[in-house]
Amino acid sequence: MEKNQIDPMSRDYDPSSIVPDERFTQTAKEFWITMLTYSIFVLLMIVNLFTLGADPGSYTYVLGMPLWIFLEIVIIIGMVVAQELIVTFVYKDMDVTPRGSLKK
Repeated sequence: MEKNQIDPMSRDYDPSSIVPDERFTQTAKEFWITMLTYSIFVLLMIVNLFTLGADPGSYTYVLGMPLWIFLEIVIIIGMVVAQELIVTFVYKDMDVTPRGSLKK
């Protein structure tokens, strides 16, 4: 048997002979970028709530609403914009058939 051929019925093969599928690499990249973006979003929301929204007696008002609510809205709008940018520039279309590939 040739070095690059892997017998599907055998476990006797060299792991370095496995060719990584570019779709799995792209999907993992998309996952980690999305999780990082979401984690930053959650962190900003929590920090805003526990700092500015913690003491009702010291609220600062912007446009008739407390600053912490205004910032929550700004953070949500920022998250929507960030996700649109990620979907536009990071995510790639791919063929999901067994012999598929990324679409350029």
